[in-house]
Amino acid sequence: MALSLSECELIVEELTRALVGGFIQKIHQPRPLTLTLDVRSPGQTSSLLVCVEPRFARLHLTSQKFENPPTPPPFCAFLRSHLEGGRIVEISQEPGDRIVSSTIVKTEQVSVLVIALTGNQANVHVLNKGRLVLQSLRESRVKIGERYTPPQLRPRPPEPVPPLATAGRIPQDKTVVHQGEQIGEPLPEASTQGKDGFGERYPVSAELEARYEEEEQEAGKDTILEQQLAHVRKALKHAKRKIQALQEDFKKMERFQDYTRYGELLKSHLHEIKKGQESIAMVDYYDPALPTLTLPLNPSKDAVWNMEDYFRKYHKYIGAQEHLQPRVDQAHQEVARLEAKLAQLEQGIVDPDYVPKTKIAPGSPGPSSLRTSKGRPAPAQAYRTYTSADGLPILVGKTAKDNDHLTLKVANPDDLWLHARGTPGSHVVVRLEKGATVPPETLKDAATLTLWFSDMRKSGKGEVIYTLRKFVKKGKGFKPGSVTVEREKSLWIELKEDRLKRLKGETSPG
Repeated sequence: MALSLSECELIVEELTRALVGGFIQKIHQPRPLTLTLDVRSPGQTSSLLVCVEPRFARLHLTSQKFENPPTPPPFCAFLRSHLEGGRIVEISQEPGDRIVSSTIVKTEQVSVLVIALTGNQANVHVLNKGRLVLQSLRESRVKIGERYTPPQLRPRPPEPVPPLATAGRIPQDKTVVHQGEQIGEPLPEASTQGKDGFGERYPVSAELEARYEEEEQEAGKDTILEQQLAHVRKALKHAKRKIQALQEDFKKMERFQDYTRYGELLKSHLHEIKKGQESIAMVDYYDPALPTLTLPLNPSKDAVWNMEDYFRKYHKYIGAQEHLQPRVDQAHQEVARLEAKLAQLEQGIVDPDYVPKTKIAPGSPGPSSLRTSKGRPAPAQAYRTYTSADGLPILVGKTAKDNDHLTLKVANPDDLWLHARGTPGSHVVVRLEKGATVPPETLKDAATLTLWFSDMRKSGKGEVIYTLRKFVKKGKGFKPGSVTVEREKSLWIELKEDRLKRLKGETSPG
């Protein structure tokens, strides 16, 4: 809650007694809309806090110490050049409004610091002697160089008694004497008398500081609660989608359940299959009823390839049994955990271990590694880079177009080229010297990455083909990522967690 009009009147009286005649020693801007001014008066230094955050707009002396940025923001730097070393000669309040002006004289130059504590329009302005705006903390309806005029006053309803004068905190016989005159407005007792007598010397400021510190803490908890709710809801939605996707994958693999039997049947009829044949009919000797089966074939492949393809698909089914179902069970456990967490948060119980991620402020530059010398974002690399156990670079394409770029533009003719057999996936290239042979561990590393970045990742095992890059061709009219391969060899590979961790740990920024 922003400072009320009556509270503003009380604090202006206190600031007048404490700061008028003092010199501004140091100005800081610890937060975007918060300023602190250290003012030296005879025998003491006081710290003035100015906050124009709409929800917490206020002005009072403070006993708190704030962490300041290493480089002062532009507005803070402007204040330092114009006001530091200046003497406060007057503090006044706009009649009937929450606008406080401080007149500051520095080497015969007069400046006016206007602090408007007016809700959403709260702001700080620096004016010259002629009341022309020199600078503003926030964007304002009054532009720089224009004459500053306070907002048009509107009729106000009677204000309730402010919190500073409630709850029996004000002894009715307490008054304050200043410059020989008795001020008829009683001042509140501070809720704490600690911090080297701060509450005794500045009761209004101490009361406001305690109140707003509590309100900001509560607001901070609310913000963290909202962040946690958003994070858990997003994670829960993702976990449910993951279950759905895994279940769909599992159903796709179930159709390969009988493919080992089909492969065995084809094995006994290989001599009957001709190239270009699209199907073959045969008796199913594994079924007591001896039905006739018609098995589809790939007409562009020979009989042996079609037989092995049935066995490969059966291995996918086995892999799904071994790997997909545990992942489905694990995802169900994660959903249950997140639903319990969400129910707890919806009751207002904040997780104390949660740390929100820091976001880059709008307009701030990103990492230098992602920008060109002219400040424009650098183009994304078309491949990921890994390092094998033997220290050889392994390049992995990201998209279909990136695969073409990697294979046709980046790879050298004598580099090793890999791809998962019969399934969509990334092109993988191992950098080799001309005439060099790929080391066995590097081949396994590259095959592991090839399988990981393919549709066979879910099964955890599969066949990878490899050849030299010069035997990979791009046919005319082929879709992005599609190539023809000659002189290929194959390797059966299973995903090993320790190998994957080692490779991922050595991923370069690209």
